[in-house]
Amino acid sequence: MKINPFSMVNIQEIDKLTEQFYDCISFNEEHYPKFDHLQELFYGAGKLINNNYDQPLDFTVQSYVQALMHRIEEGDATFYAQQEISDNTEVFGNTAQRISVYEYSFTAETEQPWKRGVNFVQFIFAEGRWQIVSMVWTDEKEGLNIPETYLL
Repeated sequence: MKINPFSMVNIQEIDKLTEQFYDCISFNEEHYPKFDHLQELFYGAGKLINNNYDQPLDFTVQSYVQALMHRIEEGDATFYAQQEISDNTEVFGNTAQRISVYEYSFTAETEQPWKRGVNFVQFIFAEGRWQIVSMVWTDEKEGLNIPETYLL
């Protein structure tokens, strides 16, 4: 099988974009999330869907920022860290999709094991750069384990 070097460049750019996303939403008491940079990662209003509940929680980037800032200002959220631990990215022309397995924690304590989840992310190449169009995520829980094929 021949590897298209342009595809490798695309995947490297998508890797960086995904890392920037996780960095933007992570925060602690001394450093707020990087919300000013978050919107720049998305095409248009963006679409973020938390599918962990009976009814999906549907956000634009702006409404996601507002919801999280409200929790921070109310003192309900003082720490959040999320990082990618495995991925699979497919690129076709100016579109891409990524299965991004992540781990996350609401506490800075390192003794507790971090929880995990899966984020399905769609990208487009527009205006000379890769941008996130949408993402949908679900966290791992009892009875719902991340497939081993996602962790390779």
